[in-house]
Amino acid sequence: MVRKRIVAQTVVAIAASCLLGALNVSLAADKTEEGFVSLFNGKNLDGWHLMSGAKFVVEDGVLKHDVGLGWLCSDKEYSDFIVRLEFRFMKPKQDGGVFLRSGKEGKNWPDQKYEIQIENTQRMAMIFGAAHDLKVALVKKTLKPDGQWNEYDIKIVGPRIEVRLNGELVTTSDSASTLKRGYLGFQAENGVHEYRNIRIKDLSK
Repeated sequence: MVRKRIVAQTVVAIAASCLLGALNVSLAADKTEEGFVSLFNGKNLDGWHLMSGAKFVVEDGVLKHDVGLGWLCSDKEYSDFIVRLEFRFMKPKQDGGVFLRSGKEGKNWPDQKYEIQIENTQRMAMIFGAAHDLKVALVKKTLKPDGQWNEYDIKIVGPRIEVRLNGELVTTSDSASTLKRGYLGFQAENGVHEYRNIRIKDLSK
């Protein structure tokens, strides 16, 4: 009986420890993600619009792009915000990007936008449309191998853009002063990319 009681107490203690650990993780996650809302439900393209013939699809809870040009446009416009997302490359040298404060007019992509490059080459984390400081060596060190998930944390407030790759601040700009507000978008430029966990925190006043 004593042995059974000890075993039972041990099981309860382990269960309580696991529950407390899970609660702590949950609280930490909630704190980290406070104010963020999901932009991708993992089921379909609700909240997004295929533009210029883009061929994004949703499979197995993941947003995928394989071939073709065009872009994916958010329902809403944003001014100042933080967007977080996970992405991975399925082949070497794949070209894509995240559009910030984008317009809608343009042939394959909008003419007016800031673009954060998603390309597994020396151009990774470049900012098109604004002068910027790119830490190429840090990007190379931080970017994970093809097939593994990476995370972008992109913050734009006024003219300031900060790009974090897997937690490291790799690109900054203080030149995003021309475009004040616009759509969030994903570029399709024949790159084989996959995306998930897309969420945004609106910082506009």
